[in-house]
Amino acid sequence: MIFTTSTQAISPSKSSPSPTTSTPTSEYPKFVPKAKVGKRYTQYVDGDKMVMLAPGVYAEPPPDGILGTMEDYSSYLGNCTAIKRYSETHPGGHTCW
Repeated sequence: MIFTTSTQAISPSKSSPSPTTSTPTSEYPKFVPKAKVGKRYTQYVDGDKMVMLAPGVYAEPPPDGILGTMEDYSSYLGNCTAIKRYSETHPGGHTCW
């Protein structure tokens, strides 16, 4: 039995393709039923829904009813621990309990 080895160089264009990675889209912001949010966060909010920006972080829904993006909400309220974490990357006015 005779074995031979190939000395042919593999060019980068002929190498196997690298796996593609995609950034998952955020599930936030999203509308949530006001009834599912703690009363201390909803007592001054009209309507039947709130906007959840992150777990434990909420905002009033926009008057036009269009959800928008995270940057559209500069005022938010919620759980103090969640607010502290959220405000590190999303500056804005906030209230927490």
